[in-house]
Parts: sequence; C-alpha cells; structure tokens
Amino acid sequence: MRKFCLPLLVLISLQVFGQKRELSYRISNAPVFLNQLGDTFHKALLGGLNQPQFQKIDINNDGLKDLLIHDRSGPILLPFINKGDDPIEKYQYEPKYVSAFPKMGNTWFLFVDYDKDGKEDLWVNLNFKTLLFRNITEASDPVIKFFQVSDYLKAYNFNPPPFPDSNSVSCGNFNVPTIADVDGDGDIDIFSYQANEGNLLLYRNMTVDFNLPLHPPVFDLADFCWGNFRDTALDGVKLASCPYKIYRKHGGGSTLLWFDNDNDGDLDLLMGNAGGDNLIFLKNGKKEFNLDQDSMISYIGHWPQNSDPVKIGSFPAAFMLDVDGDKVQDILVAPNQYERVYPIEEKQQVWFYKNYGSNSFPDFKLEKKNFFTDQIVDHGSYTAPILYDIDGDGDLDLILASNGSHAITDDKNDRLILYRNIGDKKQAVFKLEDEDLWGLSNDSLSLLSLAIGDINGDGKPDLITGNYYGNLYYYKNIGTSTTWAFTTPIKDYKGINVGESSSPQLVDLDKDGLLDLVIGEKEGNFNYYRNTGTKTDPEFALVDDTLGNFITNEFSYYLNPPGYYYTGNAAGEIVDLDGDNNYDMIFGGEEGRIRVMKFDRFDQQNFVEDTLVLFDSAYMSYKTMDFGTRTRPAVGDLDGDGIPDVLIGNDRGGLHFIKGEVSVTSVAQIRKRNQPLIYPNPNNGDILKVDKRSPAECNFKIYDLSGKLVLKDKSAAGKLIHEISVEALSSGVYFLHSSDGKEFSYYNKFVIQK
Repeated sequence: MRKFCLPLLVLISLQVFGQKRELSYRISNAPVFLNQLGDTFHKALLGGLNQPQFQKIDINNDGLKDLLIHDRSGPILLPFINKGDDPIEKYQYEPKYVSAFPKMGNTWFLFVDYDKDGKEDLWVNLNFKTLLFRNITEASDPVIKFFQVSDYLKAYNFNPPPFPDSNSVSCGNFNVPTIADVDGDGDIDIFSYQANEGNLLLYRNMTVDFNLPLHPPVFDLADFCWGNFRDTALDGVKLASCPYKIYRKHGGGSTLLWFDNDNDGDLDLLMGNAGGDNLIFLKNGKKEFNLDQDSMISYIGHWPQNSDPVKIGSFPAAFMLDVDGDKVQDILVAPNQYERVYPIEEKQQVWFYKNYGSNSFPDFKLEKKNFFTDQIVDHGSYTAPILYDIDGDGDLDLILASNGSHAITDDKNDRLILYRNIGDKKQAVFKLEDEDLWGLSNDSLSLLSLAIGDINGDGKPDLITGNYYGNLYYYKNIGTSTTWAFTTPIKDYKGINVGESSSPQLVDLDKDGLLDLVIGEKEGNFNYYRNTGTKTDPEFALVDDTLGNFITNEFSYYLNPPGYYYTGNAAGEIVDLDGDNNYDMIFGGEEGRIRVMKFDRFDQQNFVEDTLVLFDSAYMSYKTMDFGTRTRPAVGDLDGDGIPDVLIGNDRGGLHFIKGEVSVTSVAQIRKRNQPLIYPNPNNGDILKVDKRSPAECNFKIYDLSGKLVLKDKSAAGKLIHEISVEALSSGVYFLHSSDGKEFSYYNKFVIQK
C-alpha cells in the first residue's frame, strides 16, 4: 500500500490486522510540582501569568459563574470552570472552552450585559476595532455562544457639530475602558481613553433617550472631559478643570473602573496610568451636590487609604468580581503594561483586595500579593526548559532558564532554576531546589537557553548556552558526572553566531557518533553545524542555515498592518518521538505553537509537518497547539510508559505539559480521515483545488473513464491547498490520483461541466 501525502501519522508499530498504533499528545496536569517548602502547586502547569485580566461569566451554561483569564502576554485565554460556587482559586482549568471565545490579541476585554437579558455580553478590542459580541446562549446550549453585533462600534454626535457615521468608538487595545450605566437611564455607557488624542471620553448610550430597543446600542460622543478633571501627576489630578471641555488633558494611557463606592447613586472612578504603579480613586459629587453633570470633587492618589495601597510596576488595572464566593464584589489588581519601557512586575503581581464591607458600602483591604500565581509554576517571564538526569538517580530532573521578573532583573541577568525530581520514573515529582543554579545569573545573559552534552569526551556533561546576542557560551564541567561544577565560560564559543536569540541543542544529527549543534534563531530558522572534529576535540562547520527548509514565523492580523512576524525565535529538540529510529523535530517559537516535523534523513531538503500528532483540547481536534508566545519544548518520558512527554516553556514564565499517548486506529479510519478534498466539483473546466490535508510534497495524475492518463501535476512541500488547471480537459468524468510515492495513495472522482 502506498502512502498518500496527507498528515503523516506518527506510527510506533507495524500494521497488524488492519490496525496501526498512533502517537498523539494532549494537555495534561500529570507531573506534580512542589515549592521549596514542599507545598504543592495546585495549578502548576497553566503556563504562568504576566498581565492577567479577570472576568466572570457562565461559560458552560450550568447556571454558575465561571472565570475567564486573558493574559496580554501571549496573548492567551485561560477558562476555569466553577464546580460548586467555590472561591475562584478552586475553579478547574478547562482549555476546551477556549474555542467559545474569539481569539484575542494584546488587548482588553469586559463582560457587561447591555440588553438586560441576564447574560453578560463580550466587549473587546480586536484588530484595532472596538467590538461588541452579544451573548445568544440558549438554555439547551452546552457552552456559551456569541454573535458579533457589527463590524465595529460607532459613535455619533447628536449636537453640532455632527460627526460622520464612520466615527468609531475609541478604546485602544493598550488601555482598559470601563462600561456601565453611568447616567442611570437604563442603558450601558462607555468611558475610555482616546489613544490618539489623549482625552478621556464618555460615549453615552442613547437608546433609552430615543425610545429605541436596547439592542443594538447607539452611542453619542457626549463628553471629552467626563468628571471635570485632568491629570497633573501620576498620583494626582486637578479638579474642576474643564471649562472648554476639549483639549489634550491626559497622557500615556488609562485603566478605568466605574463603581459606586458610597451608595449615593452616581459612579466613582478608579484609575491607573501608564508609567505609574498606583491607582487613583476619584469621588463623584453629582448626587451629593445635585449637579447636572458628573463631577469629581475629591481624590485619593494612592488607593486604598485604609489598607496597603496599590504599588505594582507598571500601569495597574483593577477588575471587580466576587473572588472568594461570599457574594460580595472584591477587586483584583494586576499590571497592564506590556511594552518593556517601564519596570514590569511579573511575580507577586496579582493583588487581592477583599471587600470586608458590602456591595453597597465596600471596604477593600489587601489580602495577598500573589493571588492565583502562588499556585502556578511561574518564574516571571520567559522559560526555556530542559529535562536531564543531573544526579544519576535514573529519573529526569528539570532545569529552567528564565529571565525572572522584569521589574527586578530588567531582563539582563537570566538564571537557571532547578526542579529536582524526587519521584521516580513512573511518577515525576518536581521540587523547586535552586533558583540560581550554578550562579549563571552572574554572567549577565539575556534570553538564556541551555543544551547539555559531553563536549570534550571526558564522560561528564557540559553546558552550551545561547543568548540574546546569538553567540554561544561553553561551560566545561570540572565536577563529576553527578555533582556538576563549571569553569568560567568560554564566550563566543568556536566563533559561532546566528545573529540573535541563539537556542542551541546538542544532537548527533548525522549519526556518526559525534554531537552536532542545531541552533534556532530570531529569524525563525534552525542552523545545522556538523561536528567535523573528534569526541575530545570538536569542531563545528555550518552545513545548513535553514535546516528542513521551514521557519516558525506566523502571519498575524493583529499587526498593523497585518503581516508575518519579523521574529520567529525558533527553539526545539530533535528526538525520536515515535520509535521508528528516525529523528523528529518538535519545536516552538514566537508564534506560540508547538509543531512537529518529520524527516527520514538530516539532509532531506524539506521536512514535512505532522499535523496529527498534537491534539488540541480547546478545539477537540488534531492541530498545532497554541500556548501563547515564545514556546520551547523539552522532551522526556515522565511516567515510565515508554512514550515521550513534553514540557513547554513560554513567555509568561511558566510551563505547560502535554502527555504522549498511544491509540489503536484502523487503516480504514486513517484513510477516511486523510482523504483529500477537491473542489469545486462539478468543475467548470477552469481550476481544480485540492486540499491535501498536509503541506507534504505531492504528485497528481488525472485519468479519464477509459483509464488514459490525461494530465500530470506536482505540488511542492509547504502548501496545504494546490491548484490544478483543468482548462485543457473537455466535459466528462475524471479521477484524480494523489500520492507521495511512499505508502498510501488516493483517488477522487470529479466531473467537468463546461
């Protein structure tokens, strides 16, 4: 049987009685992680948090409010399901619900019910547009459903001068607006920072004023200076300062939260500013002084006064929700800053202010500074893991390269972190032992990555490290094979430099008994340096600067203008994943996905992506998984079942884990799943499109009903969709034969009608 060029199956045994064993990977929480005191991280493998945003909504439609966390760093969504109205720290991570929400970039999101149907709707900035998604979940739906209301939210002006109908609601993705019924008329208004003008704007909803249905909302740009105040400093404002209402009155950016702090019927404001580490509270005196307009009459520069005030670098944002399940609204505060122009706190950065009062008269006091993050393996930002038995006890230990919290390290002195495996081969139990292993932070490296291998043939593992500048450091092991100690590093090792963001791995790629170097880099490609020396005296010669002819760069609509990321930051491991005695490349990078490439020989021109090896539980399908940004896999069998597992580092300072599993699948099922799709069919005799289901190289032959070969074509590797011109063929019935010349082949029938 010949193999068709569809997604290559990871086969770990020969076909037996029409069945094949397939290797796949699914998200799992199997490994146990302990802190230095021996306490368990109950949510260890969430991948870390950097700039989290917290909102509650019923995700699985069971009547209980669940939790959705969106982290700007990644960006990534983390859904947590409420199993019994417990505090949100006890909610269970369920990645399969990610697909219920639109993919969000580095932006804000809020859940606010605008149409009074009792279901929170989704407000978000996507692709630089402020959008509203209506919650249309029915009672029988197993998961929440949304419908996009319009291409973008528009703002009108019902007083002269008129604004054009195309004027969009300005809620830039860098900021966080606040959305509520500010004027008490029964419809939902928006207060936001206008990024290009520097103003704080009120978009007043006019549906009630004009006796219109609440859906869709109609916004009037009602005020350029809501509240009659302007900033004077990061911890101060000038009150009653808007005589003309229109001028540049605010700089940088804002995070905003409306809530009635004194139960007087008007909304007060909690505000964070770009560059600041505090929150400013502004009291609204509209009802108290019977004013026509909202007007701030006093402020607190460092909120709250009656507890430890917020001090988070940088640009804190406040989110109001019931955190502990007591039916009273609390406040979580986390950094909103994403660009690293100010110090960003990436550890102990989620501050929980418990409401000891009531929803009518709140009293917020600081409970803890590491809320939620104390349950997660989280070392700040950027983790590059490697699994290796460093103590010779027969199980794999974990070493993480990390740059720590930006607010402390400024990304200039990365370090190695050791989680020693105190379990065994069948159950990995990783305990945090050392947060600056071997003192590598003293070498002032940035974007540190690690490879381990015996470089000089003395039987002891040595270290090769990569870094931001693209070169390599060599650390010779002068200890023993189980108690490691290292000399001062040799910098610019062998003069190798890949330009930027070197990510090395040591592997005998050509299987000649010598360790070679494969190095990922910023541009998204892998460089192959063959060892042309000896076991005791290695020399490395560049053989291929684009190994396998693939890159990790990703096309993104979130760029302005949309396009490919100019950085790939490729990082991976070459191992035999499937036990077929051939190497596979499992890798990640800036795009955040983990992908697998298959190849028979190291000098194969084009490696072929295997899209059936990774099972994405968010979409309940086999596809490449997305874990945020700057992912790096570490491969090893952590449960003793003989199947490699994968730990994944990322830009949020934590880890994800995907467990290798074997399933038995019939050949008939495989063939049905891999059958190519052709369209349009019937065809008008112009272009026949073929969905190959894989980017592999493919040969095509078209036969007529008599079996005569009438057309031949070929698809290069790297494309899923191939187009064949059938203009020369007359009307009739034809058969398309597709094959990669190896194991499987397929026939598709199609009709031409001219």
